[in-house]
Amino acid sequence: MSPRPHKPSRFSYETTIVLRAALCALPATIISIVLLVLAKATWEIWVTCLTLIILPFPFIAWSLQSWITSPLRVAANVISSIREGDFTLRSRRISESSGTIVELYNEINAIASLMEKARFTGIETQKVIDKITANIDVATLIVRADRVVAQANEAARNLISSINHWDSIPELKTVDELNIPFVLDQSTQDFSRFSFINESRRFEGRRGIFILDGERFDLILLTDITRAASEQERDSWKRLLRVLGHELNNSLAPISSLATTLSKITKNADIEDETKTDLLDGLETITKRSKNIVRFMGDYTRLAKLPEPQAASTQLAPLFQTTCQLFSPNVAFANTSANPTVSIDSTQFEQALINLLKNATEASSKKPGSVTCSIEAIAGVALLRIEDDGPGIANPDNLFVPFYTTKAKGSGIGLALSKQIVEAVGGTLSLANRQDRTGCRATIQLDIIPNR
Repeated sequence: MSPRPHKPSRFSYETTIVLRAALCALPATIISIVLLVLAKATWEIWVTCLTLIILPFPFIAWSLQSWITSPLRVAANVISSIREGDFTLRSRRISESSGTIVELYNEINAIASLMEKARFTGIETQKVIDKITANIDVATLIVRADRVVAQANEAARNLISSINHWDSIPELKTVDELNIPFVLDQSTQDFSRFSFINESRRFEGRRGIFILDGERFDLILLTDITRAASEQERDSWKRLLRVLGHELNNSLAPISSLATTLSKITKNADIEDETKTDLLDGLETITKRSKNIVRFMGDYTRLAKLPEPQAASTQLAPLFQTTCQLFSPNVAFANTSANPTVSIDSTQFEQALINLLKNATEASSKKPGSVTCSIEAIAGVALLRIEDDGPGIANPDNLFVPFYTTKAKGSGIGLALSKQIVEAVGGTLSLANRQDRTGCRATIQLDIIPNR
């Protein structure tokens, strides 16, 4: 059987103190009245005694009430300050050296001290976390349960801007609006890792879940590993090319020399003319093919031995426009007021543009203006676009792989060399089929040098 709920009293705590004080004085009052009756006191004695009994009661009751409620009111004020986040107020009682009320004050003061220390520790911890988050190169996002970004560091802002190609303030936007839904959709577990490929860019991330003030948040650490992966892949190709070049040159040089020597011997040999002709034709073919393979490997050796770029501040628009004029009238340069300044090796970068323009014109319809070039500056990033009206990309997976080409007389190093040049100065190169029509779009992205 459950106990009945306790009903609150109709009187306040202070009124209850007064009533209980009156009850304590009631027996003495009754005894005094009985004694006066038994003594047959005169009315003057009655008035005097009743006056002495009743008149001091209000003062005694108020004094008792104040003495009891005053320390409780102080304790309530301190607790209210703690609830409001002010931990500087303390309870002090100097009239008593010990007792229950002193113990209450001491406990309240101890709680306030602990909460003040915890508050300062939390503030300092948050400052340290904010400082670390702001200064690390890893993009850091804190996302609410409704997929809205609550906080992002500078690295995250730059990364999101590079994905969207527009100046972005991630806070109070959903990951879907920012075009990064993969940071939540790739994994639903705590302390998980995920990877994603978006328009030839590779992302690696970690995701953790934490609860703050009863609300669930996702902590996302996102890294663009495109450049690192490309450098690793490029180093692998360089090592392979060095080995192939070394082995082929060592093998083909003596073959070519031996074939030349045998040709001289055959010309002076006393053999039938028909046999001599066949031998000379075969030896000439061996010599020619050996020289072609050596020259072919020389192109790849150039890819593996590309010198370090001598980067300098360069205005992009004049360089891009001048390079486009080399392929006129097939190439049209879109007039624009954008002329961002970037840090590049202009000689190497011009060669990269020539390779891309050459590929675009060869794939295009060869009509005037069939290849269009444009330049744009958005959110601290320069975007160079080369678009053609050709059939587009059939196999995008092997675009930047050395040796791979779809041309009958192609060497397969143009795109790989262009990508290496662009990435050497901190940029990115991507190729994709156009969405508005058939054709291919090459996009170079470079960081703009801010004006001082």
